[in-house]
Amino acid sequence: MNSMRTSAAGRKAIAQREGNKLIAYVDSVGVLTIGVGHTTAAGPPVVKKGMRISAAESDQILTRDLADVEASINKAVKVQLNQSQFDALVSLVFNIGGTKFAKSTLLKKLNQRDFGAAGNQFLVWNKGNVNGKLVAIDGLTKRRKAERVQFLSEAPAAAPKPAALTAPEAKTDKTTVEVVQRKLYEKGYTEVGSRKADGSFDGEMGKMTRGAITVFRQENDLPPGDFIDQDLLDALDTAPARKLARNDSSAQTVRQAVPEVRSNWLMKIGALVTAGFSSIGAFFDGIMGNLGIARSYVDNVKDYAADVPGYVWMGAVVAVAGGVYLVARHGETKGVEAYQSGERR
Repeated sequence: MNSMRTSAAGRKAIAQREGNKLIAYVDSVGVLTIGVGHTTAAGPPVVKKGMRISAAESDQILTRDLADVEASINKAVKVQLNQSQFDALVSLVFNIGGTKFAKSTLLKKLNQRDFGAAGNQFLVWNKGNVNGKLVAIDGLTKRRKAERVQFLSEAPAAAPKPAALTAPEAKTDKTTVEVVQRKLYEKGYTEVGSRKADGSFDGEMGKMTRGAITVFRQENDLPPGDFIDQDLLDALDTAPARKLARNDSSAQTVRQAVPEVRSNWLMKIGALVTAGFSSIGAFFDGIMGNLGIARSYVDNVKDYAADVPGYVWMGAVVAVAGGVYLVARHGETKGVEAYQSGERR
């Protein structure tokens, strides 16, 4: 069984073929999508309206999304592949799905070592449903031709990982993994696993942690992979933090991405509404006290507050609401600034 991973060049080719959108959008079937075809159904992160990500975050998400594709190919293919062949297969299976690939003539020819026939089978997968009929689609035909060229290119065969690059048992213990998760998070690789209430991490080598390790290694010129070795531990101590500046993020975008900013915004709106209604009540009580509706409302308050005029109570509510508004606005502003600068991940 193979244990290959998509190369950086392979991911770049997939991003070019699929498109790489750094702002969430609704795809052709009405599903919120971001990055390289990432949807909430594919796993974290949850895609929200107005969501924005950086190019590095998009690559990290794609790395995680490709893990299942890579696993299905490694399991199904029984022959040694070179990196270009594997990358081309990942591009195909990411598009058509692992189930179709497992039943394909392409896989059958590949496992028979008929690489030429397998390459030609890429061209079969160029059809899509149009008005209830399967027809050849120009965009898919162009993509399959590019994948075939990639598959049949003369890249050297991928050699097994040297023993020195295989993650030793000592580097997969829970304590070490938790340390790596924390350091990755501090460096700006924020999606690295479940955080506990005390801020610590789960210490599990799950898909998110492996994806963060893979991207960190790529960005810091370490041998490719999703494993923990001494080089990784040393680099985590010396590598600079990622730049996560989001200066172009609007307040609306931040509200959707950061719960506390959204809470402050809602509190601010609530304070404005409360102050507005209280001001109207004070006006009617102080200026138009003879109106029955206003008087009956204020009289209920007076039953509990002796002879204090209703407009005084209304004024107090306005003052409190004003204070809440100022506090909430300050919190919202600071939250937006922290998100834009990258301090708040």
